Amino acid sequence: MSRIPDNVRAEVIVELYRQADQLDWEMLSTREKTTQYQRWIDDPAVGGVLTKYLPAEEARVWIKDVPMKEFVRAQEGLNNFSQYVVRRFAGPEEIVKLALGQGWRVVPDSAGEKPAHCRATDGTTTRYLCWGKDNTMRDLVWAALNQAIDMKTTPLIIITYRSGHAVSKSDQQRHLEVARHCGIELKHIQRTMVSNVPPRIA
Repeated sequence: MSRIPDNVRAEVIVELYRQADQLDWEMLSTREKTTQYQRWIDDPAVGGVLTKYLPAEEARVWIKDVPMKEFVRAQEGLNNFSQYVVRRFAGPEEIVKLALGQGWRVVPDSAGEKPAHCRATDGTTTRYLCWGKDNTMRDLVWAALNQAIDMKTTPLIIITYRSGHAVSKSDQQRHLEVARHCGIELKHIQRTMVSNVPPRIA
């Protein structure tokens, strides 16, 4: 929102993302997230700053629909909010090398979101990859099927998980069966987050 000065906006986003990282935001239930939005409004470092420029309800909507809506994609390095996160994944290059090997690289300007995806090449073959957590399986399958229509190579779905949050064996098997039925390759890959230094706010 234009009523929030740019430096204040950046300061608040850095604080939100610092707390979201500590809370392990993506592991929270919808109910827990709803409770946290109110806590942020009551927090002097977040709501106390925003309500100097916005009514409390507008500030809450802004938190939910702007920085926190972008948080997961920011951790993937896929948007302009990536600079504000405390930790993030290494990005598409990491996914490509983990899934296909060191001889593969991301095709320039092919990375995107909704879902996270890119094209990769080994210099001879080009493949489409899309990735996300197991609760995004439906979106990943749909994206891969759409690509399968236009590409000669088999799309690859990657179900990602972090240490301590592994996908159950039964769910892994179900994912593989769905992918096999659709003629799509699927892999489960554990990822590690790396430190990121948010910008200093003037």
